[in-house]
Amino acid sequence: MEKQKTISLLVKDHPGVMQRVTSLFTRRGFNMESITVGASEEAGASRIIIVTTGDDSLVKQILNQLLKLVDVYEATLLRPAETVTRELALMKMNIDPSKNEKLADIVERYQATVVDIGTKTMIIQAVGDTEKINAIVEQLMPYGMSQLSRTGVMAMEKGS
Repeated sequence: MEKQKTISLLVKDHPGVMQRVTSLFTRRGFNMESITVGASEEAGASRIIIVTTGDDSLVKQILNQLLKLVDVYEATLLRPAETVTRELALMKMNIDPSKNEKLADIVERYQATVVDIGTKTMIIQAVGDTEKINAIVEQLMPYGMSQLSRTGVMAMEKGS
């Protein structure tokens, strides 16, 4: 089984850049497990984090192709041991008074937060690495999850 690889891109912040990056993956038949985009530390630049799968030679090929795109300033393969990764998940749960205590236990165990509560539903927010998010989703699913929204992986190299 191929390991997941995380790529960090610094790109020009203007329309069409995201489409060119994703088109490169499509044309070459590369798979994207996750993609997130947001503002970066540089004015006029955005950070794109892509999680893909492939062996080292395939990922090297992806990086080389990305660097050929005019709007890509840098493309870096992030090493797992030297990287902090996080995802955010929002999970809408149907409220059932007989299950509220169990839900509260799960929320506490995963250091999640109830961010909204209504008469029939509550929204739980969880932040963590992909494994933690997968685990809390699996734990909550049997208790009436009606909606799930995940950000995809955010990643940053650790400091020196």
